[in-house]
Amino acid sequence: MNILFVYPTRLDPSGRPIKYRKGYLPPLALATLDGLTPDHHNVRIIDDIVDEIDFSVSYDLVAITAMTMQVERAYQIADAFRDRGVKIIMGGMHPTVLPHEAKQHADSVVIGEADNIWEQILDDCEGNRMEDFYQDTAFPDLQKLVIPKWDNLNLRAYPKRIGATLPMMPIFTTRGCPLACKFCSVSKFFGRTTRVKPISHVIQEIENTGATEYLFVDDNITCNPDYSRELFGALAGRNLNWMSQISTTVMKNPDLIDLAAKAGCSGLLIGVESLSQSSLKTVNKGFNKVEQYEELIRRMQKNGINPCLSFIFGFDEDTPEQFRHTIEFCRKNKVGYTILWILTPLPGTDLFAEMEDAGRIDYENWSTFDLTNVVFQPRNFSKQELYETYWKSYQEIYSLKSIVGNIRHDVRVARNPARAFLNGAFVQTYFRNKVYSRDHPLVGGIGMRAPN
Repeated sequence: MNILFVYPTRLDPSGRPIKYRKGYLPPLALATLDGLTPDHHNVRIIDDIVDEIDFSVSYDLVAITAMTMQVERAYQIADAFRDRGVKIIMGGMHPTVLPHEAKQHADSVVIGEADNIWEQILDDCEGNRMEDFYQDTAFPDLQKLVIPKWDNLNLRAYPKRIGATLPMMPIFTTRGCPLACKFCSVSKFFGRTTRVKPISHVIQEIENTGATEYLFVDDNITCNPDYSRELFGALAGRNLNWMSQISTTVMKNPDLIDLAAKAGCSGLLIGVESLSQSSLKTVNKGFNKVEQYEELIRRMQKNGINPCLSFIFGFDEDTPEQFRHTIEFCRKNKVGYTILWILTPLPGTDLFAEMEDAGRIDYENWSTFDLTNVVFQPRNFSKQELYETYWKSYQEIYSLKSIVGNIRHDVRVARNPARAFLNGAFVQTYFRNKVYSRDHPLVGGIGMRAPN
């Protein structure tokens, strides 16, 4: 069969797809499905964020994955292909939690992970017997070696460092999260237990990919301390540069920060979420201890790891003063990168259920669920006040004066100051341009194109 995998972009308020000149990261989920696809099929992967879709090409099957912010565009793409008689299968976070909604735009919907059932789905499609819904009876155990295929994707659409042959590539080592934060959909999709990929498979995947820079997309790469110690030991000495995400719970095993640095880690995103312990408790994230934040930051900086702190605003306990407090905290602790989000009750989460029951959900379409819009009625702000204060605070963090200081912090922390200066100058400027155009630095891509 001729198969097209699509990673959708978002829609603007006029319903037009938002396109960029460069993507941020190649879509790992689709490359993994490509790796699971038997060789007798012809596959093409389109990242709709940067590429154009030619709807006139003849495909036997179009497979689309979507998060909530992408799903309106996913439905748009699916409807266009279905009008041409092409079979559509949809999966990902949003179709998993709202499969019957997604089914209105697809022949089949995959609920949850597709690793174990993908070949069956393809066989059913070839035999013209596709089921309405597919759901595995168990989570994939990750013991099967699956090497993502990248040769059916345009990797030139992603930025790379000078001298590098490939962009930063995504890779994962674990799936699932034992925590139960009310606003997070990860455990709803991947489960409440942590499954680990054999470290020998991780190394084989790295060697097969051939890149020197990676983003480990694990939601918490230190969630299993014994596994992490073994992983970091296997990565050490390979001359890799990598980044990932951790939880503040790493402070129970702070040696993992030291080992990560020795393994090539240059930056870690930490979901600190708030400087208010009471706000953290309201969303089941009381395990974050605000009094430990500074120690965690210092330990990372001492090891040459750049901390990137992620904050959420709009909790019921938040007040407008929380923004100023956060900015001052980051400046005091010389944090080079700060990421801000607006609290977003994503479908399928406990937060969504609570707010929906209380009649507080208020949105125009799913495209606004991009974590930078206010889609609910806040308690201590008006919707407009929360939105405007959020963006003005973000712009203050990346003002010209601030990014000079941010770059200085990057260089001070880095093991390679010259490289850190060049990288910091580019990334900080990129962040500034994005937030001043009210386009989140970690959403979409680089260099927004004018709409057609």
